Amino acid sequence: MSYRTVIDKVLTRLREDTIGSDWSGTISAASDVDDYQKLVGELVNEAKDIIEDAWNWTALRSIETVTTSASTASYDMANVTSRSRILQVFDNTNDAVLKQISDAQFLNYTYIGTTQTGQPTYFRLKDNDIHLWPTPAGAYDIKVNVVIPQTDRTLAADTFTVPENLIVLGAYSLALNERGEDGGTVSDTAGQRFTLSLTDAISQDSDRTVDENTWYAS
Repeated sequence: MSYRTVIDKVLTRLREDTIGSDWSGTISAASDVDDYQKLVGELVNEAKDIIEDAWNWTALRSIETVTTSASTASYDMANVTSRSRILQVFDNTNDAVLKQISDAQFLNYTYIGTTQTGQPTYFRLKDNDIHLWPTPAGAYDIKVNVVIPQTDRTLAADTFTVPENLIVLGAYSLALNERGEDGGTVSDTAGQRFTLSLTDAISQDSDRTVDENTWYAS
């Protein structure tokens, strides 16, 4: 389901005029999309973010590869953002799992005593970088199991990875909150329906994993 289709579904629930056909370029610059339709577009992205942040969705997971080099401890992960969540880090070269440690512990290891190099056993995260300790002594194939949420949708044909029906319900609830009750369904009822649907969707997705049942509903 495209970004434009999701916006139109929300507009229909709000009894507002739909966009009807794809705009050219980004929605913010589209002259044939009115201000309220653009607002709903923003709410669609906000709902997407809420859903993505509520659970480590299997559809958002990917394996990022970091190839180390001698004497370099910090590596940028280009596809990782501030909203990404690291689930596991593996040393594929040595068939080992790296353990995440606190900043304080990492800095103690790094700056107290003799600098150590060798096979990495610990990591910490800073911004989009992963820092390894000991400092790699050579080339190691590091695999990072990470949840990467999508960026904001801007083009009419952009698609979604998390369930679109949840995005419609979430954006509709946000729109009702933004302007108050909508003559029939009050915002509280719409919010409850969204939360229930989100709970059900997370339960179904969690069945695909083992021992991963911690999630947060806004």
